[in-house]
Amino acid sequence: MRPTSERARQAFFNIVGDRIDGARFLDLFSGSGIFSFEAVSRGAASSIAIDRDTDSITKLAEKWGVPVKGVRGDVLAVLARLSRETFDVVFADPPYDYPRYDDLLQAVDGLSLAPDPVVAVEHRRRTEPFTAQTKKLHFQRRAEYGEIWITFFA
Repeated sequence: MRPTSERARQAFFNIVGDRIDGARFLDLFSGSGIFSFEAVSRGAASSIAIDRDTDSITKLAEKWGVPVKGVRGDVLAVLARLSRETFDVVFADPPYDYPRYDDLLQAVDGLSLAPDPVVAVEHRRRTEPFTAQTKKLHFQRRAEYGEIWITFFA
């Protein structure tokens, strides 16, 4: 696993822009939770950060009094349990060479998404990991930052 560069993170938030204000944010493969914390600092109403270990995220959220909830577990398994939540903005940062991008996109597509959501998935440069069609989500654009590409769906 590799962390998203500061440049790529800032570019993501610049692309999302005002859409983050009041948003319900979902941070997949959240690692340290930096995307969640930045989302709420930019005005997101709340964030759910999912990863295999979210203890530090939960402790920081409590310490800082911010609406970030860490959920521990396998991302795909947790997504299957989030049917009652609605999200405006979703960011996923799977490990390099993640073998289940299509499953991930299908699982996000199956969530309750707000009208006109933003879904962004980070992946290795010059790869096309998305082959399956989804019901709701469609390719919108790709942003390229060194070895990282972020593909946006809407």
